[in-house]
Amino acid sequence: MLPKAESIQIILPIVSILFLIFTFKRSVYGTISYFIIINAKLGDMYPVLGAMRFELIAAIIVLASIFFAGKGILNLSPQVSKINTAFWIVFAVGMLSVPQAVDIAESWENGGYNLLKMALFYVMVVASIQDFNDLTKITWAFVLVTAWIAYEPVTNFMRGIGGEQSYGEIAYGSYGAATGHVALANTLSQGLPLAFFWALSEKNAVKKAILWAMVSLLTLGIIFSKSRGGFIGLVSVGLCYIYFSERRMKATLIVILLLLFALPFAGEQYISRISTITEGVSGRSSGDRIEGLLNGISMLFKRPVLGVGVGCYAKARSIYFNYYFYSHNLYGELFGELGLASAAWFFWIYLMFRTSSLMKRFLNDENEQHQFYRSIFIGVQSGLFVRLVLGNFSHCAFIWFWFMMGALVVGIEHLITQEMEENELIETEQEEAKLSVESSG
Repeated sequence: MLPKAESIQIILPIVSILFLIFTFKRSVYGTISYFIIINAKLGDMYPVLGAMRFELIAAIIVLASIFFAGKGILNLSPQVSKINTAFWIVFAVGMLSVPQAVDIAESWENGGYNLLKMALFYVMVVASIQDFNDLTKITWAFVLVTAWIAYEPVTNFMRGIGGEQSYGEIAYGSYGAATGHVALANTLSQGLPLAFFWALSEKNAVKKAILWAMVSLLTLGIIFSKSRGGFIGLVSVGLCYIYFSERRMKATLIVILLLLFALPFAGEQYISRISTITEGVSGRSSGDRIEGLLNGISMLFKRPVLGVGVGCYAKARSIYFNYYFYSHNLYGELFGELGLASAAWFFWIYLMFRTSSLMKRFLNDENEQHQFYRSIFIGVQSGLFVRLVLGNFSHCAFIWFWFMMGALVVGIEHLITQEMEENELIETEQEEAKLSVESSG
């Protein structure tokens, strides 16, 4: 029997503190520590840590180590990647929307402050990826922390401990993204593609086994959450597998068989629940999300330049529509909160897709590091696709996921460019040496 999450959760703060200590040796450890803190919500899990502002202290320590080291700061420049340029534009647009928001205080509290934290997180990740080992450490952190989020809900559900809905018992956790079954399903769905495609390409037997165990855990978490969005997430991951597969007919058959095999684990009530996806706008849940999109478009026309301000969708909704409620729709959220300036956000995401595709052309499939780069590029593209699909049912424009994906692509782009420059320098030196020998002869 697997240990209870409550009995081993002390691992998280211990690991976070240890990694924070090592951050001045290598900034990547501090970045991982901060990643654990913001994902596991350690301040909520341990109120004493929240009271002492542990998250803020960790951020200051990590950023200080990065600036003192100085090596990774240049990786954030527009010259390194166009994604950096788009990121800084998105950050500027979001912060500029705060002072002109329909409610400045609410915009800062619900939007601007969080955007600042996510921007600093992006800085941490990009600046910390200085070599291949740094990249693998951060990628492992992404997969393992996502699996940790799934662990408590899955093990509790298997013990018969869960929440109740009209369509049966659901899995949920105690902290962070795991507290709501929809948020849990979305979080696991966005992490599943990277773990899945990495598992497919990994050559080391032990690492491969661990990755497949993580993939299984995330999949079970999505199924046990009994979220309709989670089911759409699984289908989206399947579509990505088919798209990136060299043998698409075989991949299609595998996806269909896996879905047919997995659904019975969720029960008849959940299968019946999934069937309500076809209700479209006639269903209350779907109707709410479409209304969230339409209200966002209406806000864009009312305040076209910078919108109602980041974090102010619900407040603006109460002003314009007498209804204080979040959009539950990524696109309505962006249109409403940033107006026409939301184009910067979409361009940022587009560049993540485009850069990943362009960089894959420079990879050598016989090189193990390049195989890893390829699997991460595909995992990032698939994760972005899954999140964009789920964005029809959730407001998620400024969650850490987008910033992590962008930072990973920039990190790999920098490593590939650096490798190409080094190879070019070696070839130049060899050519000069050859010419020198020929001339002396």
